[in-house]
Amino acid sequence: MSNIAKRHISTQKLLGEYLTFVPQQRLVDAFATDMKTLHPTLLRDSIREAVQTRQVQTIPHAQQRAAIHRIYHRKIKEFSSLYPFIFAVENGLRSAVADHLEAVFGRMDWWTLLRDAWLAGHPPTDFTHIRTVPVKPRFVKSVFFAFGELGVEGTSNIAGPDKSDELYYEISFGQLIRLIQSDWNLMRDMFLPDAQLGYRLRSTAFDDDAGIIKVGRNAIFHSNPIKNRSQFVGACERVLDTLAFHLGDYDQDMAGVTFTRIQESIPRGPRHVIPPR
Repeated sequence: MSNIAKRHISTQKLLGEYLTFVPQQRLVDAFATDMKTLHPTLLRDSIREAVQTRQVQTIPHAQQRAAIHRIYHRKIKEFSSLYPFIFAVENGLRSAVADHLEAVFGRMDWWTLLRDAWLAGHPPTDFTHIRTVPVKPRFVKSVFFAFGELGVEGTSNIAGPDKSDELYYEISFGQLIRLIQSDWNLMRDMFLPDAQLGYRLRSTAFDDDAGIIKVGRNAIFHSNPIKNRSQFVGACERVLDTLAFHLGDYDQDMAGVTFTRIQESIPRGPRHVIPPR
């Protein structure tokens, strides 16, 4: 496999440890395509697992590449199965913040006051109150900072009259978390009360879980595997619990859902080497 790029050397060495035979050129080329096309970390992890599998059971020569792909596909399913959790947490928090701040300030479009000031070049320190409600400087700064991070399209989407909840769905997830963290006393009541939760919900607990979720979300959205799935799921479960959302029942319901798959239209031909057949 001398034509493999340097970044694939570790994968090449793993394959050498895994294969129990000398592959013919056609199979060498197929493995080269795997390394050029598949996710490098997931592929390496799949080969490592295949090595362990091979140590306890014999895998025929003709099936050794297919065994790697079966493990790889399982890892993709494990990886993609976490997206519904992200979807539930992120949209739950966005909607909860929108409804809560509407109740606090008396209007869904309270933020347009700050938007207009930001567009006019005013500093966040101009605001000590929003619609007669006292606010901390960190809260106002977090909104101003979120405006500045929107980019051209996002800024256009929140501009103009007749706006309501656009802010909450345009700012990034990270900016949404910063908004919640900027004034815990102001934001605490967006979650269930302690009496219903059965424990005191502290800002530090939310901060810890939000940090885990942000790291996991970024990994998923950049197609990188999550190192500790149980930690990520636990953080999602705890945050959703504070929003009256039971992750276990949601996961069970999602597992039972069926949907119509889109039928592929390109027939397999000699040029296709992934997945192995």
